[in-house]
Amino acid sequence: MVRFPLPRADGVTELIDEPGIALEELSANLRDLERLNRLFGGTRLILRYLRPMLRRAQPGEIRILDVATGGADIPVAIVRWARRQGRRVRIVGIDKNPQMLRATGDRMWQYPEVSLEIADALALPYPAASFDVVLCSLALHHFSYAEGVRLLGALDRIGRWGFIINDLLRSWHAYLLTWLAMRLFCRGRLVRHDGPLSIRRAYTLSELRAMVDEAGVGGVRIHPHPFFRVAMVKEHAHDGTPNR
Repeated sequence: MVRFPLPRADGVTELIDEPGIALEELSANLRDLERLNRLFGGTRLILRYLRPMLRRAQPGEIRILDVATGGADIPVAIVRWARRQGRRVRIVGIDKNPQMLRATGDRMWQYPEVSLEIADALALPYPAASFDVVLCSLALHHFSYAEGVRLLGALDRIGRWGFIINDLLRSWHAYLLTWLAMRLFCRGRLVRHDGPLSIRRAYTLSELRAMVDEAGVGGVRIHPHPFFRVAMVKEHAHDGTPNR
């Protein structure tokens, strides 16, 4: 058994972040990521923490921001759940890569509750408390530690009820099993390359706790989940007072 820690891969770029990827290949990669989110619990994790917030909400439209939305599979899953529950949601999915949003936008006609906008997660153009809940899935590991601190502060500022982050945890165990899973479940070169690299770029629980402390964001609960996932949840009471 490997007993020394897996160093974080700082300054290494995933293929998905590089310019010039063909639209067809990018679309196929987003389908791979959506399937992996379903198989390994990313979608369920977001819904697990979001549903109680929405159920406690007063009747009316609920505004949600999805930062670094990628293929917008998380917003789509939320819309499907909200429709079954008879709740009204309005979701803005942002990504800084216009090509990503072009690859995603073709199916959004089925989900008028979702709109897509070009915006940088590190320069969010929204005023304080402009959304009820802010989500961020599988994006935190793309940022440096200092950028992660900035992102936490921004999510806390914009989310009136709080935020939910879904990301990965770094370890040798996670890296080796992810490398194997990418070869068993995926054919695309992007996800086969980026999946294991995402684990190497992810943070450990202790690093995430330190990041939260440095950001000065109180009341964040950090929950490890199966398949090397982690949820970071900040929830306010609807009057803006943090829940304890």
